[in-house]
Amino acid sequence: MTETDKQKLGSLKKSIHKYDHLYYVKNSPEISDREYDTLYQQLKELEAKYPQWVTPDSPTQRVGGKVETRFRQIVHSVPMLSLDNTYNVDEVRAFHQRVIKGLPDVPGNTIEYVVELKFDGLAVALTYENGKLVRGATRGDGIQGEDITANLKTIRSIPLEFSVEGESFKKIEVRGEVYMPRKEFARLNALKEEEGEAPFANPRNAAAGALRVLDPAIADSRKLGVFIYSVGYMDTNIYKTHFELQQKLAALRFPVNEHNRLCSNFEETLAIIEEWRGKRKGLDYEVDGLVIQLNSLAYRKQLGSTSKFPRWAVAYKYEAEQAVTEILEIVCQVGRTGSITPVANLKPVFVSGSTVSRATLHNEDEIKRKDIRVGDQVVIEKAGEIIPKVIRVVAPVGKRKPPFKMPEFCPECQTPIFRAEGEVVWRCVNAACPAQLKERLKHFASRKAMDIDNMGPAVIDQLVESGRVTNFSDLYTLEKDEVAGFERLAEKSAQNLIDAIEKSKSAGLGRLLYALGVRHVGQRAAAILAETFRTIQTLQETPYEDLESVMEIGPVIAESLKSFLDQESNQKDIEKLSNLGVVLEEQSTPRKESELTGKQFVLTGTLSGFSRDEAKEKIESLGGRVTSSISKKTNYIVVGKDAGSKLEKAKKLGVTLLDEIEFQKLLESD
Repeated sequence: MTETDKQKLGSLKKSIHKYDHLYYVKNSPEISDREYDTLYQQLKELEAKYPQWVTPDSPTQRVGGKVETRFRQIVHSVPMLSLDNTYNVDEVRAFHQRVIKGLPDVPGNTIEYVVELKFDGLAVALTYENGKLVRGATRGDGIQGEDITANLKTIRSIPLEFSVEGESFKKIEVRGEVYMPRKEFARLNALKEEEGEAPFANPRNAAAGALRVLDPAIADSRKLGVFIYSVGYMDTNIYKTHFELQQKLAALRFPVNEHNRLCSNFEETLAIIEEWRGKRKGLDYEVDGLVIQLNSLAYRKQLGSTSKFPRWAVAYKYEAEQAVTEILEIVCQVGRTGSITPVANLKPVFVSGSTVSRATLHNEDEIKRKDIRVGDQVVIEKAGEIIPKVIRVVAPVGKRKPPFKMPEFCPECQTPIFRAEGEVVWRCVNAACPAQLKERLKHFASRKAMDIDNMGPAVIDQLVESGRVTNFSDLYTLEKDEVAGFERLAEKSAQNLIDAIEKSKSAGLGRLLYALGVRHVGQRAAAILAETFRTIQTLQETPYEDLESVMEIGPVIAESLKSFLDQESNQKDIEKLSNLGVVLEEQSTPRKESELTGKQFVLTGTLSGFSRDEAKEKIESLGGRVTSSISKKTNYIVVGKDAGSKLEKAKKLGVTLLDEIEFQKLLESD
């Protein structure tokens, strides 16, 4: 590596870390997404050129390719204690009196407190050595937790490094709370229900579930955030107060919450409790209370802790705002993939800042479990203070209506509905169902699919209700004069719509596969399928076994795609799309055939010249596939230092062994 390249690599890493902090922590980006992507690509290219200089703190290493089979247990250097809870002001005052009693030499009116928002998420500990993130763990039972470093690295607001120049500590463990933003929680639950899965009960469960998936790429897709609120360990004692230490962490670009408040006396803390009672509902993350804690670190040490709780801090928890109302009727609505979701129409009631008149009942099993019926008085609240949810039935009085039953036929098209074994959702299987069609057209036209501007919900409603569009291909037969007569579409808007539809013809196979709305085929799977098979015809002719064997596809996606492509109505629509000029081929440059094309690799041990991600990327760029386990299908196992049990299994199966030098030669031969 030349000195110039070395300096450029360091400068790029530093700049990207800075822009990540501004974007994800400060919410004040300084450069455009395109400029950021350019810097990121330059860093990737330099690291590909000099793989020996790829370090764990590089921005490119946030999402690793390694899929864990289990999480390693981590013993915390200092126990992560829980907080004692209080639920009213009298209990908070009692806490203050205990503090005064425990500090007999300190005047009660001079005791400083720091009040912070209590986030409803998952507590984690992050350990840094010489400014580099080396480990991240869950709280667990407080004594030991699980090593989830790879997943925590996917959270963009967590710094992978910070400057230790001029700092007194070389090792520090910071603690914080990982949370899921409310908008992401709503998006994820809508997706889960659409796919026939049970929704998350609250954002905390969703965040915890995201951190405990074994594949970091999945964790990365969940868009989690984190707030750092304390230090568990540091190899210095120069800081005297908690607030001073938090300011230091913020200066080092840790995401410290902006609403933390230093109170010069106890009465100020009570005022903050009232201030946030309603104010917390306007935040983009869930807050279920406040944390009230001593500011002085010396006083904290003097008070100490019980076996469960610190004596110098307490949590004040707000009650979830609820309301009682009546269920007027239960109706069923149809989603894009035909999912039938029961919804309660309610007598309007004001809760958590807005009037609620509808609430999802999720599915038939949930209704039976809670025994929800029309005419019942029910308690409702907003899950994550976003989605109205029925919590329970108020003790019924008098004779109740009969139990709810799912309809036998789709409420929109009267086609019989069915519930697949192992699923909680009933579905309409009629692809021409008007309700499904509207949702499918919205998806088809969306930015990540065919990207058809000017085709909003109002236009789609008119296209479907007029009978002019009954499938995707009908969009490409529309003419300006006929759509110019639609409501909200003047002549210029009509022309813009026609132009956008025409432009979408060249979107390519990857976008089209995603746009078709095949169940389980998301944007990533669609791109992989398009890159692998290149044309829709090849996909149609490919047997299930070959689809299933493609990296990251698997049996669920393969079965769903095969079923979709085998349906006669879908085949006719795809043929019509082709005849109308829609490109049914992948537009990107295909990978060149090589000795590695179609070969299956397993990596074991530590490679000195490659990170796992780098080795995986090189194999895949040459058409190979990397899997996590040895099988008869494995062609090569690349063996690094401290190889594990996979090596012995590979020997028994007769898999070709490659040391790092042999692996490098194989790559260079292509």
